[in-house]
Amino acid sequence: MNEAERHFQAALGYHQLGLFEDANDEIEGLPPERKVSVEVLQLRASIYMELQAWGLLCGVARFLVETVPGDPQHWVWLACGERFATGLAEARDILVAALQHHPDAATIHYALACCCGRMGETANAKVHLQTAFRLSPDVRLRALDDPDLESIW
Repeated sequence: MNEAERHFQAALGYHQLGLFEDANDEIEGLPPERKVSVEVLQLRASIYMELQAWGLLCGVARFLVETVPGDPQHWVWLACGERFATGLAEARDILVAALQHHPDAATIHYALACCCGRMGETANAKVHLQTAFRLSPDVRLRALDDPDLESIW
């Protein structure tokens, strides 16, 4: 295993242990060309999400959405970052755009239900939540105690 791979594997291990700052430190040890690979950027986005580093999350997620729009998680990360960095309306707009690329992604419908629920758009929240349930029944368990969906409990 070369030095770059050792740093990446260590970053993954720290991430799995919930040691997100240590994971990010390991990524910093990677050569510049490796730091911009999709798998490293995805790991960074997950780290930034856990650290609630919304501005950093937005930057990485925006790049991922622009370069690899085929992964629904990239859109969810971007919307989440924007939600806390700039507001719910921006997050909702990102998720609505994401539906054009991923109409059958339960994660996007669920995130959109959460945004709509927080914004008081109860009818829209219910529609997106029902769609998420239909696409991925296991989402029901998460919805039971999600404070973003409190308005439709």
